[in-house]
Amino acid sequence: MINKPTTLEVHDLGALMADSDSIHPITDALPMYGLIENIIEWHYDRNLIHGATDKDQVCKLIQEVGELSDNVCKGNDIKDDIGDIMVVLINIAERNNVCLAECLNVAYDDIKDRKGKMVDGIFVKEEGL
Repeated sequence: MINKPTTLEVHDLGALMADSDSIHPITDALPMYGLIENIIEWHYDRNLIHGATDKDQVCKLIQEVGELSDNVCKGNDIKDDIGDIMVVLINIAERNNVCLAECLNVAYDDIKDRKGKMVDGIFVKEEGL
């Protein structure tokens, strides 16, 4: 593997998991770390980091979210769609030198104390009610 900057360091995953009381399959760090490293290398090998723009990748992300929406509405399997979305997000994170674990921590800090209620299947923040 070629040495390149990465968006995810092992200690970042450890910090992310340190606050959890139990291990859940979605937070099984070692396989996820290896997959992310492989995906980052895949992006570099295809010149998708330096040969594309954030705007290009956001357009691709929207396309992938559209495919997810289509399959959710049709009741189809969505694993590939979620994976494709994650692949594009990894690209955007890598090109901006942003750590995925840090992004998740920032998002969690933003929502952890949020209050609101469900309206027609959507969580609406208190200030939006």
